[in-house]
Amino acid sequence: MTDLLQQSLHLAAVRSPVLGAVAVAGATGLLAALAAGLAALFVQMRSHLTWLLAARIAASGAAALLVTQLLGHVVSDPRPYLVEHYAPLARASLDNGFPSDHTLVAALITGWVGWLARRWAPLFAAGVLAVALGRLAIGAHHSLDVVGSVLIAGLSLWAASVWPWPPLWRSRALLPPRLRA
Repeated sequence: MTDLLQQSLHLAAVRSPVLGAVAVAGATGLLAALAAGLAALFVQMRSHLTWLLAARIAASGAAALLVTQLLGHVVSDPRPYLVEHYAPLARASLDNGFPSDHTLVAALITGWVGWLARRWAPLFAAGVLAVALGRLAIGAHHSLDVVGSVLIAGLSLWAASVWPWPPLWRSRALLPPRLRA
């Protein structure tokens, strides 16, 4: 499979030490920063955490995991560095490349942030883009893998948003009063 975007990003990252370092940081470390940002928002917004939010997060995460597992067995996409016989710029698995777990989790986190504190979602969305481009540049994934991950996350988030959750959950606090202060 010819993936011009992936090949171009990888070539640029190999030729430029600065771009290579940025690609590795985006591909490997940025996901932890996004998760830490979500955790910080949970703490900051703890008085606004509801059963509805918790249910949506759990349901979207479970749906994304289920779809990922199913499609991972149906769509076979060996990783670029294995197909083209080069060393990736950072550690990458040997298993099927579809979908990109890093991109999937980054996209889910961004959706959860959108439910919790919408104003922060654009910053997290930029993080998803950086993770996806980083995964392409280090040679861990093809474009199909990262686009598929964003679609899986988006559909899972949408399904959790439209599900008919009990109306009471919208206002029912997740945490007891002593932990909300």
